[in-house]
Amino acid sequence: MSAPIRAVLFDCDGVLQRPANDWAGQIGTATGLHGDDLEAFLDEVSTAEQPVLDGSEPFAVPLARVLAGRGLTVRAQDLLHVWQHLLVDDRMLEAVEGLRARGIRCAIATNQHRERAVYMRRELGYDRLFDPMVISAEIGVAKPDPEYFRRAVDLLGLPAGQVLFVDDVAENVASARSVGLVAEHFAKDAGRPELDRILALHDLAEPLAA
Repeated sequence: MSAPIRAVLFDCDGVLQRPANDWAGQIGTATGLHGDDLEAFLDEVSTAEQPVLDGSEPFAVPLARVLAGRGLTVRAQDLLHVWQHLLVDDRMLEAVEGLRARGIRCAIATNQHRERAVYMRRELGYDRLFDPMVISAEIGVAKPDPEYFRRAVDLLGLPAGQVLFVDDVAENVASARSVGLVAEHFAKDAGRPELDRILALHDLAEPLAA
C-alpha cells in the first residue's frame, strides 16, 4: 500500500487564482497595439518572462527590452500592475482550511517573477494558510525543472510519496512524478469541483456532515 498523503502542494494560477481583469486588453490600451500585433507582443513578453521566473532579475528588465525593441514609449513599470489583478477562489481556500483542520499540511508551488511574488505575499493573504510558499523567484529554480520539486519536498520535510501536487500544466505534473511526488492534473480554472474530484482519488475528500 502507498503511504497516506500528509501534504498538498497547490499551484496558483489556474488553480487557486485567475486574472481579475482583461489583462490583454489593458496591455493593448497601454501600448496602442491590437489584433495580431498585440498577440505577437504578448507572445514576445511571455517568452521574455520565462528566464526570470527563477528570480535572476526583475521582470521589469526583460519587459523593458521588449518594449524598447518595438519602439514603444510606455514604461515597463507602468505595465507591471496589469499582472497584479488577481481573483482568489474562496471555495478553494475553504477546502484548504478543511484539509488543514484534518492535519493535512498545505503549501504553494508556483512560478512567479519577482514583482508578482512580492504582490502575492503582501496582498493575497496566502501566508496564513500555506506553509511553505515555494515561489520560483525566491528559490532560484522554476517548474518544470525537477530540481524545483526536490526543493519543495525538502522545504516540506516529508517524503515525496506523501506529498500530493496539483497543477493545471501537464508538463509540471509529469516532472513532479519523476521525482516521486503524487501528482494530478487540474483542469484550468475548474474550481472546487475539480479539487474535490482529485482529493477523492486520494481519500482526502471532505467528510460528509453527520
